Amino acid sequence: MESSRKDIGFHHVFDRITDAYVALDKDWRCAWLNAKACDLFGRPASGLIGKQIWAEFPETGDHRFRLSCEKAMAEQQPITLEWFHQPGQCWFENHIHPSPDGLTIDFVDITERKRVEQALQHNQRMLADAQQVAHVGNWEWDIVDNKVTWSAELYRIYGLVPWQYAATFEAYLAMVHPLDRRRVRAVIETAARAHKPFEFDERIVRIDGSVRTLRSSGVVEVDIQGNAVRMLGACQDITARRRAEHVEAGQQEILEGIATQRPLMDSLERIALLHEELNPGALCSVLLVDDAGEHILRGAAPSLPETFNQAIDGLAIGEGQGSCGTAAWRHERVVVADIASHPYWEHYRELASAHGLKACWSTPVPGRSGRVLGTYAVYYYECREPTPEELGDIDRMLPIVATAIESARLVRRLYERDRFFDLSMEIYCIFDTAAERIIQVNPSFTRVTGYTAEELSSLHYLDFVHPDDRHAATHAVSALTAASGRVSAFAYRFRCKTGAYRWLEWESIATPDGLAYAVAHDTTDRRKAEADLAYAASHDAVTGLPHHLVFESMLATLLADASAPVWLFFIGLDRFQAVNESMGHLIGDAVLQCVAGRLSKTLGDAGHIARFTGDEFVIAATSMDEPSAFALAERLRDAVALPIERSDCRLLLTASIGISHSPDHGRTAQELLRRAEAAMRRAKRQGRDSVCGFSVGQMQDIEDRLVLGGHLRGAIQRGELELHYQPQRKAADCAVTGFEALLRWSNPELGRVSPARFIPIAEALGLMPEIGAWVVDEACRQLRAWIDRGHRGFSIAVNVSVQQLQRPGLVDQVRD
Repeated sequence: MESSRKDIGFHHVFDRITDAYVALDKDWRCAWLNAKACDLFGRPASGLIGKQIWAEFPETGDHRFRLSCEKAMAEQQPITLEWFHQPGQCWFENHIHPSPDGLTIDFVDITERKRVEQALQHNQRMLADAQQVAHVGNWEWDIVDNKVTWSAELYRIYGLVPWQYAATFEAYLAMVHPLDRRRVRAVIETAARAHKPFEFDERIVRIDGSVRTLRSSGVVEVDIQGNAVRMLGACQDITARRRAEHVEAGQQEILEGIATQRPLMDSLERIALLHEELNPGALCSVLLVDDAGEHILRGAAPSLPETFNQAIDGLAIGEGQGSCGTAAWRHERVVVADIASHPYWEHYRELASAHGLKACWSTPVPGRSGRVLGTYAVYYYECREPTPEELGDIDRMLPIVATAIESARLVRRLYERDRFFDLSMEIYCIFDTAAERIIQVNPSFTRVTGYTAEELSSLHYLDFVHPDDRHAATHAVSALTAASGRVSAFAYRFRCKTGAYRWLEWESIATPDGLAYAVAHDTTDRRKAEADLAYAASHDAVTGLPHHLVFESMLATLLADASAPVWLFFIGLDRFQAVNESMGHLIGDAVLQCVAGRLSKTLGDAGHIARFTGDEFVIAATSMDEPSAFALAERLRDAVALPIERSDCRLLLTASIGISHSPDHGRTAQELLRRAEAAMRRAKRQGRDSVCGFSVGQMQDIEDRLVLGGHLRGAIQRGELELHYQPQRKAADCAVTGFEALLRWSNPELGRVSPARFIPIAEALGLMPEIGAWVVDEACRQLRAWIDRGHRGFSIAVNVSVQQLQRPGLVDQVRD
């Protein structure tokens, strides 16, 4: 009786416990369970006592719960585990307590905690992804302990891995550019004293010697005594933006100088200095070709020795005449990486050597007619080949150099002509203000307009004035009859006998007898030159399409009206670089002109088009829905695909087109451009010659692959890779004949990652030779260990990447 009372009391106590408790016998049958456990199983205790728990509480997947129970029973050791119950869609934390007669298990529902943890992990992954896309990293500095903590993206920006970096404030300052270090320290120390937020731009010098520009900002945290104890901040890599801004500002300043008729040598020198700023160590030289096309003449070379510039002035153009003479002769770029050994410099080797010049790359500067106007050369005090980025900088400067040279020649011709008129052939006439007719002209007037004096006097003066200028002309004649009787610098378009119009700028003075004496300058050519310069400053020199800056301004205007979506099409020509490499830039430019014309014709009045950069074009359009947008994209793609017929070749091009639209894909010009370009890049990856709309889900997948790639680097060093050995058996008697080594990756942050996901990324990043070598080494080590234990008659199969087979030494590695 006393024992029965104790059991009843025991059960009452456990029934009041909020967690579910179950007692099992050694055959896994329910011996006892409390009320909470009955709620968990959804049945009363009478229906569960004596039933096997696995039948009442089934598992799916890896059977972690059952295996843990069996292990605890076998080892007679308590076990605690967390696992996901698939049928119930909930997480449990189980405490398994064994005894010789069975187990006691408590079930703690931790589903809500797990959801919070998973949400936190998801947010952390999203933050890391966002930082990598935006090139923004964050940091934290514990001022008291002088401990600095960086995000993964900040390590990437600095080109470091955590174990290479002593995480202190002094170590950070050591990486700041020497010219910025004192300023940066002063800003941070001032912020710490004043407890105020801060922001500054800084340059850092990475381990490989490259310099990056960062924008850093942060806040200061203080303790209750008011002492600064911690700083939090973020850094954004703005190197590419600063470089692009510098190039854009420099080119804009040069074009403005050309438009204001700055001396040619001044413009060329600014171009050379801009190139040298962008490419430290480069010595830029711009030479001119004489009117006969036979010699190169001194232009601008601000950093080359003066004696060298004097020596090459007037050298003949021809094969083997140095880099510049040969480039002008061939109409193609000439790269000489080693002047001392190259045959083109045979006659000028001593000249270059005397000034320490060891490499020279020269590119001809083509004019609109195709004639070479000059050469754009880059020298170095070391032997070296150009990088693609350096050649790109040269190609971006060529249109501005051509514009400067052609504009200077045009201005010179206009000046000579105007001077001639000023001296001997001024246009003049006598005008009758009452009859409003021209009654007398000089021969220059007749020569310019084509009319005789009789023809001019037979008609009202407005008959010769452009319709759009008649109101201004009437106002000017009224001014002549007013008290002052004088009109200065009045210009209008005069209709010539041929029907063409010419701009005449007048200086007129009236006399008391009602006659006005007027002198005119024909400014037509000057105005055309000014218009051409203004056009060149806002339009692409090759295709005539607007520059991307003009396009972006227009796009921002369209986006300001939120009533209708703006569709953006980013068009990239597929494999266009092959055209430039195989046929030269002159044909490449002709092809771009043809493609630009086709795109413009196909687009019509439906939108705005611009050349973005290189072989890429952008189009903005409104007043359309998604089917119409994709239909337009297909028409644009078809237009590019039409054969390009030339006398010397027949070309077939294709285009990959990416589409984005507001407001779903962004509300600013930069957002739409970036996402349309991303869609175009995806179209290229998917096989080219296709149209691809921007997809947030697919972009997330791309970012996910970037995250995997970042974690995969260094996985071997961190011991995250392992091999699983799958037995291979004979079909007849199931005897083991060998094993297949299967690669597995488990990352602390990502968990277990399927080979189907990480193997393609490893191959794309070129990591498979390193990973494959580890796999072979690990498999051989395991095979040796099994042989040493006396096992024989089996083999181990290892999967080998193509990248690994392409490298020598695989056989030697296995043998070793």
